[in-house]
Amino acid sequence: MSRNVLAPTTQRMSNNRNYRVNMVHDDFGGSSKWNAANEKISKGYEEPDLYADDDYEEDIAECDIEQLSNGNYKLALHVPKSFYGGLIGFKGSTKRRIETESQTEIHVPRQNDSSTVLIIQSNDRKNVCAALRKIRLLVDSLRKRMKPTHFLAAPLNTGEVQIRFNELKQSILDAQLPGIDEDLFVSERCIHLTLGVYVLLDDAERQKAITELNACREWLTDLRTPFEIKIKGLEIMNDDPSSTKVLYAHVESPNLQVFADKCLNHFQSTGLCATDNIERDSIKLHMTVLNARNRKEKVNKNDRNCFDAREILKRFGDFDFGTAQCNEVHMCVLNSSRDVDDFYKITGTLKF
Repeated sequence: MSRNVLAPTTQRMSNNRNYRVNMVHDDFGGSSKWNAANEKISKGYEEPDLYADDDYEEDIAECDIEQLSNGNYKLALHVPKSFYGGLIGFKGSTKRRIETESQTEIHVPRQNDSSTVLIIQSNDRKNVCAALRKIRLLVDSLRKRMKPTHFLAAPLNTGEVQIRFNELKQSILDAQLPGIDEDLFVSERCIHLTLGVYVLLDDAERQKAITELNACREWLTDLRTPFEIKIKGLEIMNDDPSSTKVLYAHVESPNLQVFADKCLNHFQSTGLCATDNIERDSIKLHMTVLNARNRKEKVNKNDRNCFDAREILKRFGDFDFGTAQCNEVHMCVLNSSRDVDDFYKITGTLKF
């Protein structure tokens, strides 16, 4: 029996597993080199590259890959510390898997280090690019599980809209409707339209978001500004007015709608969007009036944190809030209205 059968050539794969390399006979399309007793077999099985260039757009970070004096390649990549746990995995399993699959070495800073820069190194530039793609995909997956931190807002907390909002609020409270109290109402100093929701985890991502917001200015040239906003009528977010969580005012502003949708599409390409905005095709313009989440305490232990909006819709369904002019949008911190005297804490602004 041939020694090649008793001790075949093997190929080492991941997790220290060895696989036999099958040789191809001449009669089945092979060449003589595959059968030569002393000929070295050039390659065994190769895992197809699921992240090939044909399926993946070039990452701008690839331009930062540098070649070291020893011939190796290195990439310094900013990643917020909030992702470190997911990147490392249980006892380092995720990090080791990425290193093995991409044939790289990855250094992740410790949580108490001031640096937020990952280092990827390999003797082949393609390996560094492969590791970069895997890290990007993992970070995108982790971001989807995180709660939003910021939102893009068109403020409506001045002028006619604010005055009419307070009038409606007082009328509803004077009606003394069951289950409707002042806590449910949005504060008049925080009235706004939400144009996008994001997950921004450190100063670098917040600065990137501001830069991307300023890039949206180019779409204003074909639109009429300031945006004219008409607000009239009350609606609910679900189909059951007897048990609803959000009651909002209907908004009409064609030019603002175009701008909001273009901003949505642009930010979807940045990787900064919260889960709610990733698959969305369009922004639903609305001005929240009552929100069950604003209620400090549940009415009873069986309460689902909802309220009955039937009587409000019956009496005030056609309420007219008037019109407003919008000449700026703000990148705001979620749930920060208590930290400032007016509106929300603002990270950046685009004026027009």
